[in-house]
Amino acid sequence: MEYRTEKNGNLITLWDDAEGVGLQFKEGESLQRYTSGVVLRDTAILSTEEGVAHLSKVQEALTAFAEAHYPKEFATIK
Repeated sequence: MEYRTEKNGNLITLWDDAEGVGLQFKEGESLQRYTSGVVLRDTAILSTEEGVAHLSKVQEALTAFAEAHYPKEFATIK
């Protein structure tokens, strides 16, 4: 999957444009796996259980991508 990256200072948002979902985190800071946030273009996805479950899958995929491309920020706690 290909994601679009937006940078604003040290704030990065990885966008899945097809889903309208982004994962936002701070570049250069550890523990982002646990403190990153989800950004939605349309909050209607939250109106059903299926939508929330789908959002969770998209968030997991974005986090896996972030882990591969930002290993310092998305390292697990050891």
